[in-house]
Amino acid sequence: MRGNTKHLVFSVCVAFMLCAFASVASARTIYVPDDYAKIQLAVDNASAGDTIIVRDGVYHENIKIDKRLTLRSENGSENCIVKAADPYGDVFHVTADHMSIFGFTIKGGFNGISLDNVENCYIANNKISDNDWDGIYLGYSSDNNIIGNNISDNRDGIFLYDSSDNIIYLNNFINNAESAYSYNSTNFWNSTSQMTYIYGGRTYTNYLGNYWSDYTGSDADEDGIGDTPYRIDGDKDNYPLIEHFEHYFVPTPAKIFDTGRPGNPYPSISGKFIGTIRTNKKVIAKKLYTYACKGTGGHTEYALICNKTWCAYAEWEGYKGDWMNISFNKTVILMPYETYNIMIVTGSYPQIHHSPSLKTENGWINCSEFTDANGNKYENWIPAIKLWS
Repeated sequence: MRGNTKHLVFSVCVAFMLCAFASVASARTIYVPDDYAKIQLAVDNASAGDTIIVRDGVYHENIKIDKRLTLRSENGSENCIVKAADPYGDVFHVTADHMSIFGFTIKGGFNGISLDNVENCYIANNKISDNDWDGIYLGYSSDNNIIGNNISDNRDGIFLYDSSDNIIYLNNFINNAESAYSYNSTNFWNSTSQMTYIYGGRTYTNYLGNYWSDYTGSDADEDGIGDTPYRIDGDKDNYPLIEHFEHYFVPTPAKIFDTGRPGNPYPSISGKFIGTIRTNKKVIAKKLYTYACKGTGGHTEYALICNKTWCAYAEWEGYKGDWMNISFNKTVILMPYETYNIMIVTGSYPQIHHSPSLKTENGWINCSEFTDANGNKYENWIPAIKLWS
């Protein structure tokens, strides 16, 4: 009977947590074609901050985006193709700041992706080819990140007009009539910090630029980086790659999500945390670890992580064994740049980050609400935790 009661209590807690998520977390995850048959319909019906996930298939559309969204394929560019319905229009025309486009094959338009007056956007892991004019066009658009794209067989691989301070690296520019054109624009054509990479069986650390199929420079020291810059009108890539960027890295295992210990964990008290997690790498976790305040038994009683299609929960089993870790009922897989709801019911005295939002090595965790054991509510209390396997 005790076991059944415990299960009933936990089920009630889960239901309560889901209701709390619905009331506090406003960002949605929208699926195409499940929720909307077309990508444009999903965009039109989305709110700023939402994520749109496009399942495998071929979509014949010209998409206009005028709000802050994350738009990504479910399984990568090989499986998700967006081809212009109107070849005289852009496949993606973006006029919103903080817009992200990840993991599509984009082809058959006037421009593949056009950023028009669009700052702090992320364009990554796409295949952009066979567009009549530009693979990527930036007009009066600055502070954007363009990383890890294959851009081929367009008139211009990338065209920048009055667009500066963009970060453009680890892209492959292949067989475009002109690889790049830059007018009145000064940009970063390489990583802004040094990266460790493997080339020719050896490990190096250096800045990395882009691969240009029309680059004619040499690589005397055989480190995979050209000895002379690649010229882009008045600009230049100082670290051009000798081979496609895929040849410089080996797959790495999924990372943990770790808030680390706060500089000052006090004040601290048990309570209920409701928030969101958004990673920048794929994270696979089976356990949640709680950083306890020194000399206390700080721990997590319950934890729940959800998105639109699944939930995983973990429950504390008391002060026995490895009591600072609790195990989820299923493996938690957090995909990059997708938002997940999280609830943590703490016991005793966990360490607390006193911040409404916390950036970690592998993503972000945000506080929507923390209600302590006395009923006081805070919007800047985040329990110090680690998701790991």
